[in-house]
Amino acid sequence: MTSTFNAIFPPASHQTTVHAEVFSSGLDDRFLGGLVDFPGRTSQCIMVLAGSAIRLKPDSEETIQGPAINWGPKSADTRIKARAGSSGIIMTLGDTTLSNAIGHKPEAAALRLMSAREFTLNLGEKPEIAQAISTCFDAIFKELDAEQTGMETVIEAQIRIMLVSLWRAGVNEMIEDQSYRAVNFTLERFRHLVEAHLRERWPVHRFAAELGVSPDRLHDICRRTLGKPPQRLIRDRLTFEAQALLQRSHQTLDQIADHLGFRSTSQFSAYFKAETGIPPGSFRRASAQHGGTAKQAQVGSYADWP
Repeated sequence: MTSTFNAIFPPASHQTTVHAEVFSSGLDDRFLGGLVDFPGRTSQCIMVLAGSAIRLKPDSEETIQGPAINWGPKSADTRIKARAGSSGIIMTLGDTTLSNAIGHKPEAAALRLMSAREFTLNLGEKPEIAQAISTCFDAIFKELDAEQTGMETVIEAQIRIMLVSLWRAGVNEMIEDQSYRAVNFTLERFRHLVEAHLRERWPVHRFAAELGVSPDRLHDICRRTLGKPPQRLIRDRLTFEAQALLQRSHQTLDQIADHLGFRSTSQFSAYFKAETGIPPGSFRRASAQHGGTAKQAQVGSYADWP
């Protein structure tokens, strides 16, 4: 496999919730990414170009034999060790960066399903996927190094390309067994509909009708599997979107309210304050004062969904 990386890049970490570095363990084993973490749920991507890396858990270990890519939630009790003579890239993503990268296109549900789980894909027989992902990493390193305006947008676009490449490579089929499909198919369709119609403000019974189940059945599935009723999941997703727009866009409150399907700015403001505890204008000002890193309300994230 041809890699676009020919040098050791220094670790790069910025206000955006992404950290990436190239590793080369030389003659000794080397532990990776142990000091990198972000608030909330965090994901980790390890691309082994040569040699191998080991995921060390308290009760087990998994060898990632290159060329391969491993993706999964970052856990405090899991250590990553690159074996002597190995090389590759390790990237850590905060939930906000991952969520923004996934977006809300029709394929978003499938990408979230995939990105919330751990998997290892052998790239030895998939050179086109390996090259696509290497190109994305190359662009990410350039953006982290340059720190230009719009850096986050470009990085998120590259992460989206990586996820779509993995999706096309058949990762979803690899991690979904039949029992998982049977239990979660309705939830996956529900999530897809929420993404597609978030701004139309559909009530729960409309989602249930589209899914071909009763509202009570949808409520039971969501409560039993996720611990939350469907209305709470919808409101959490809407609040997350509102926070992202307030932090990342230049739209006025009137424009954001209209974009999210509220009848008026006052209705949007009342909703946002009820969900987060502060008015949207105050949230935006606090975010600006802290360089776009104001703490978000603890609403459900994409990782709460299957």
